[in-house]
Amino acid sequence: MAALSLIWPTIILLSGQSLDQLVLTLGLILLAVISGLTAFIFIRIFLNWLQAKLEANRHFFRLSFKRKAGNSPANISEPDKVFLEPKFVESDGNLTAAIFGEGSGISEAIEPEIICEDSAAVAYLYKPIALWHGRLILPSHEQRQPYGTVFFEVINAPKKYKNFIGKTAFLKWSTNREVQFFAHAVTQDINFTKQAKNSKKSGNIHPDRLNGWRNVGPLETLAGTRLEDSVTVMLRRPVIAINYSSGDRHELTIDREPVQIIGRLCAFVSILQLKEPDSDKFIVRHFNKTSRQFDGAAEIIRIPQVQPDKNGVARSTNHLIEKSPLNPDGWYIYGERDEDSMFVVQAIEPRKIAQLIPDETYFGLKKSLAYLSSKNWQNTPAQKGNAKIVLLTPNDATENASISPWQEGDIGIVIHSFGGIGGKKGERAPLGIVTGHFAFGVAKVVRDRFTSELRFDIEYKQVYAHNPDGIVAGSSKWQSYMGDWQRGWLGDRPVCDIICKLDCVCCDYDFGGITLSPLTELNQQLDIMMARYRSGDGTGASLVTPATSCVQDSSQAIYATIKKITSEIESNPQIQDWLKAHPTDAQTQRFHQLVALGESLEKVLMPLGIVRPDWRKNLRLAGIDSEVKKSFFAGIADLIKAAISYRTMLPRRTQDEIAKILLKQGNFLWIIRTNQVGGFDPDIEPIAPTGL
Repeated sequence: MAALSLIWPTIILLSGQSLDQLVLTLGLILLAVISGLTAFIFIRIFLNWLQAKLEANRHFFRLSFKRKAGNSPANISEPDKVFLEPKFVESDGNLTAAIFGEGSGISEAIEPEIICEDSAAVAYLYKPIALWHGRLILPSHEQRQPYGTVFFEVINAPKKYKNFIGKTAFLKWSTNREVQFFAHAVTQDINFTKQAKNSKKSGNIHPDRLNGWRNVGPLETLAGTRLEDSVTVMLRRPVIAINYSSGDRHELTIDREPVQIIGRLCAFVSILQLKEPDSDKFIVRHFNKTSRQFDGAAEIIRIPQVQPDKNGVARSTNHLIEKSPLNPDGWYIYGERDEDSMFVVQAIEPRKIAQLIPDETYFGLKKSLAYLSSKNWQNTPAQKGNAKIVLLTPNDATENASISPWQEGDIGIVIHSFGGIGGKKGERAPLGIVTGHFAFGVAKVVRDRFTSELRFDIEYKQVYAHNPDGIVAGSSKWQSYMGDWQRGWLGDRPVCDIICKLDCVCCDYDFGGITLSPLTELNQQLDIMMARYRSGDGTGASLVTPATSCVQDSSQAIYATIKKITSEIESNPQIQDWLKAHPTDAQTQRFHQLVALGESLEKVLMPLGIVRPDWRKNLRLAGIDSEVKKSFFAGIADLIKAAISYRTMLPRRTQDEIAKILLKQGNFLWIIRTNQVGGFDPDIEPIAPTGL
């Protein structure tokens, strides 16, 4: 016993040491796994970058060899970078004719004998952008109204409410229960963190005017994100308008967030030529609805040259815009008249990309997947200035088949991504990675007001971090987000919009009187995300890092939508009974497609089968950090969360993964690709986003 009493403390001491060693060993193993995973990712990135460089060099040498093998001396003396140049350059009339075609009136633009300089005479050719249209004005702290009401300067209104135009009304939320739930869910006290203050110093724009405010609502964050009252929006109908007889008080009540737009009026023109050298005045021809040609009234408008950003890159340029390959099809121009009654362009939209006419069509699942994987972003720099529409249909139809996949009123889901800016003034790409951007949106087929043809009306749902350009997270029309002359991405980035006519999501369900709308639910989830991004969840800062981005939080909105719809169906016996009683009903088939889509998307959003804690609880967003001090372990946790949903780390990868799922389920895809469209800036070139 005495011997045992002497040995026993020694055993306890050794076992304690073993436990410490075990904990230390497990910690080292975990650290090694994380380090190994990080090293693997960087090695993979390096190999992809090296492969791309080798492929580019191989392509370059092939072209150089072809030039040297030619008999023409002109080919031998041709500059080395000619294959990177766009198809519109400063040139003589012969080359311009070769670009646009011999019969084009644009290629040999001659100043019309009669140019209308009376704005009243051409007023009928301009149309208001929206029925309810105005500028948001943030009240001062002393002027604040209950429930986050803001001021709304009315620019346009329906005929019944023409007396509202030019007045400033109160813009407020409906008392509807669901509307109030949304407004209260995203109402926050805003107090800038150290992270927000540091971001401001680096040049990003944050909602300074809201700092220190309590109970800031979503309308206030929409009006107050920029440093000035410059956000112009359209109001979704229905709008309840009240004009109090007691005075000048006007009220407008809405039940959905306004949509950002730019300009007061819109027209449809083709650009003939520059009015005079070193000027921003251009002669344009309006579209003639009778002849269906650009032989309407000629007018002089201004297309101003915008100031470059801190990298020296102008978001848009008017240089050689009249020689753009998209000019013959025409431009929708948005803007307003200046003090001299001359129309000033604030945004443009090429007609070509809104039309329902594909340039290329690929039939069959194999060809469609191959195009998506290898051809969609192929040789992007050489496509500068051009746009292309491609239809991918997984059905094995005959290649000469005449198909019309779109009809008036159809709704499609938009999956948006953009790439980078290269060239002399290109942006930095750490480790050769071009992250780009990702967003969802909704496209509706509408009847064009100018041509009466069917076209797309695209609205983006931008979960967008605070940035130096003043781009505001929220719903934005195409012309505001892409075509804005000062802030849009049309002129300096390559963009890919994939549209899918996804009936299982876009069509409502009616299960014996119980209605469900996945599209409405998705819109609500994205509205919440966008409003939270504007306030930074009260921190004043939503920022993008390599491990967290808009892709993660947009994907979280999909996850939340899927789980909510699935939960409602599983918990409702009446819906289950209806499905069993109608097994062959078209609605039942659509519902099964929705379930299958949800399961497939979950594999993309959670490839390791693990639900991210922040997604499950919906407490935190990837791009928003409420911690003032970032600890080492918190950083490791963020990397682990990013690894759990690694397929949603890069925009292009996420877009491709979702698009492949939609193709495999039998849905056709409509791809719109633009590559720095508009005027020509020789110092930049489009760069495809990285898709590991």
